[in-house]
Amino acid sequence: MADIRETLKKGLAFHQNGQLDDAQSCYRKALKQDRNNVDAIHLLGVALLDSGKPEDAIPLIEKAAGLSPDRGSILINLGNAYSAADRLADAARSYERAIKCDPKDLDAAQRLSDVYGLLGQHEKAVEACRKAVSIDPSNGGNVIALGVALKNAGQLAEAEALYKDLLAAAPDYAEAKANLAVVLQKQKRTNEALDSYRDAISQRPEFFRQAMLNLSSTGKGKLWLNLGKAREILTQKNDS
Repeated sequence: MADIRETLKKGLAFHQNGQLDDAQSCYRKALKQDRNNVDAIHLLGVALLDSGKPEDAIPLIEKAAGLSPDRGSILINLGNAYSAADRLADAARSYERAIKCDPKDLDAAQRLSDVYGLLGQHEKAVEACRKAVSIDPSNGGNVIALGVALKNAGQLAEAEALYKDLLAAAPDYAEAKANLAVVLQKQKRTNEALDSYRDAISQRPEFFRQAMLNLSSTGKGKLWLNLGKAREILTQKNDS
């Protein structure tokens, strides 16, 4: 067993260095010694996934999950492999299992919300985002993701209130201002949306193109002519 541990340790060092072929060789060597070694099976699957081979990775990580069904890290990587193979419903189930193993697993909650969003199951995405916020309420990214999920679920008033609460605590949070602008725009409150876009762009000029696309996608592109100040900011940044 000591030899297997050393082989896996060596493989993991290769893996972390991006030397995936060498890592796989070490994991395969460990499996020759113990074909049911959960760590070797799991890590080989992850190395294959990291090599862009999710279809090869899935059977291995599934086997590891079967041998150790309560290890959340394996279930998350299984979900990642399913996602990479465009098996999104399977990915969601795997992330759900990971959360059952560890209800405080932020990574699983975040990934679950992303997958449900891709599946168009926006109410479930909202639920997963709420879970992520409850795990780490100080993480502004989790709050932004919840706002996006609420917007996609058509819960615009709650999304607006969420962003405004976030901005009350962090007035310079440009991403919150840009997302608030989208929510206001969807409620046809164009002037308020433009004000929020202006504020966001004054801090983060890269939001200029996002705002332009959002306005154009709803037939409001001509309103962009009112954002001369934002264009000046972007021009100044590009010239500097």
